[in-house]
Amino acid sequence: MLRAAVYLLCGWLLLAFVGGIAEVLGLTIMLPATSAILLTHAAFGRQITAPLGLAVAIALGYLEDQHQGAPEGTLTLAHGLAFLGLRWAAQRFHIGGWLMQALAAFAAVVLVDVLTAGVLAMMSDALGLRREALYGCLWAARWHALATALTAPVVWVGLDTLLLRLGIDEPPPGSDPARARFGPRGRR
Repeated sequence: MLRAAVYLLCGWLLLAFVGGIAEVLGLTIMLPATSAILLTHAAFGRQITAPLGLAVAIALGYLEDQHQGAPEGTLTLAHGLAFLGLRWAAQRFHIGGWLMQALAAFAAVVLVDVLTAGVLAMMSDALGLRREALYGCLWAARWHALATALTAPVVWVGLDTLLLRLGIDEPPPGSDPARARFGPRGRR
C-alpha cells in the first residue's frame, strides 16, 4: 500500500513539476507523460499486485484528467486499460537497462494516446469534436512519445532510488546493502 502511495505522490508531483516548468519557460512543445512512465514502472516492477496497480493507474489517469481538462474519465479509462496491457506485456518481456525502460515507456505513452483518441472518437458526436482533428493530433503526439522515452530512464532511476531509500524495496542481490541504501560512503 505504501508503494501505491509513493506512485501517486510522485505522479502528482511530476505532473505539477512538468506543467509548471513548461509554463515558466514558455514551452509549447509536447511534454513527457510522466504518468505513463510510472505506469510502466508499476506494471513491469512486479512488486505491486495487479488490483492495486490498476487502482494506481486509474488514480493517475484521474489526475491527468483534472490537469489537462479532458472530459471526465477519458484519461482515467485510458490509463486503466493501458496498465492492463502493460501488465500483460510484463508477463512476457523483461525490462533490463535504460534503453528497454525508454522503449517500454515509449510504447506505454503510444498506447495511452491511442486509447485516449479512441475514447474521444467514440464520444466525438456528443462532445462536438471532429474525428479528423483527433487523428491529426495522434500524428503530432510522436513528439510527446519521444519526450517520454527520453525522460523515462531518469524518472525510473529516481523512483527506484526513492523506493530503496524509503525501505520499500530491497537492494539488488549481490550489491552492498549499505552502499545501495545510504550512498557511496554508507552513511545517511
